[in-house]
Amino acid sequence: MLSITQILKTEYDFEYGKGMIERQYILPKIYHGGKDFDLSKRWYVYYSYRNPQTGEMKRQPAVYMNVNRDFSTASDRLARLKIIQKNLTDLLKKGFSPYPDSNQVDQYTIKNALDWAFELKKVNLSDSAKVDYSSRIKKLQAFLARKGYDVIEVSDFPKKYIFEYFNELVVAGSAKSYNNHKSVLSSIFNVLKDNDMIAENFITSIKNAKAKPKKNKSYSDEQLNKLLENIERNDPQLSLFINFVCYNILRPVEVVRLKWSDLKLNESPAYLEVKAKNKELKIKIIPSFFAEQLRKIDKKNPTEYIFVTNEKGIETTETNKRNFFSKKFKVFKDELNLGDEYTMYSFRHTFITKLFREIRKEKTELETYDLLMKITGHTTLEALKAYLRDIDAELADDYSKYIK
Repeated sequence: MLSITQILKTEYDFEYGKGMIERQYILPKIYHGGKDFDLSKRWYVYYSYRNPQTGEMKRQPAVYMNVNRDFSTASDRLARLKIIQKNLTDLLKKGFSPYPDSNQVDQYTIKNALDWAFELKKVNLSDSAKVDYSSRIKKLQAFLARKGYDVIEVSDFPKKYIFEYFNELVVAGSAKSYNNHKSVLSSIFNVLKDNDMIAENFITSIKNAKAKPKKNKSYSDEQLNKLLENIERNDPQLSLFINFVCYNILRPVEVVRLKWSDLKLNESPAYLEVKAKNKELKIKIIPSFFAEQLRKIDKKNPTEYIFVTNEKGIETTETNKRNFFSKKFKVFKDELNLGDEYTMYSFRHTFITKLFREIRKEKTELETYDLLMKITGHTTLEALKAYLRDIDAELADDYSKYIK
């Protein structure tokens, strides 16, 4: 069965007559961020389809097709979503069903069911997430094939074999890898459960492994100055990349997403728009001195990415881009004999710490938190405080007099 993504990408036009039989679906509609057409929200096409097993109309996964990532204006997003809406409507009229053939459900092996669920899940995954999901699903399928479990019908697949797989992961890998596997596979098994291919998602009953998170250390003033001076002198591209991390408090993966058109340098104050970790789009003020530097750069095509990984500008994944700059940075880091705990992410920790300590000199504690939340993008005060504690941003005053 073709995935909905594959079908929607077809270049052919569909034309139909009238006189359809009673529909098994509710026609697709567009969600456009509410009456204000809020661009910070996720826009999508949604529809419902009758579950062949229960006979009930069921809301299906929303269709995004990267519109929130690729289109930054309301008119462009709406135009794209209308095309998706029309094509999906045509497909439904033509007989497309998001469910497997109800007569064949019991004939799905666990291997085929995993493939089918992934095809359906891919509609709402980013490019990097698709790669991650594919890798982890294939690893499970390889285990099933090695044990001879891959031919078991999905409806009869016992949870003990999944537990056996996760026990292998505990022995072979890290807690973080274990938990990432659990998250991905639980999501896939939810698709199977929602489509009545399995009775329950027993992965949810598996406890997460206790992971010791890798801590990115902040740089000392001496380390910071040596790094920035050396990088600025020898690698202007990497220097600009790190400046976005330092001055706009961005994560490296957010920097690789930036296009020249995302920089609103003629606005007052200047700002940028970027796809963030916890929401589709966030707006960040560009410090005036940095905005002045950016205005002097020849931007060529505004729709191009600011950072490319090859001379021809050939597209690649966000993960590959981030790794490209991480490898470049490692050359300079190794010259100072800095360990694995020092990364490009450490620049973000360092500059948030510097901001916190400098602002705290002039403002009250609450005023400092309020201003810092607007800069860092933390959505709650509790999250910001936890982050500051984790990076040791606030130090105690000198307490010598208490221990003399």
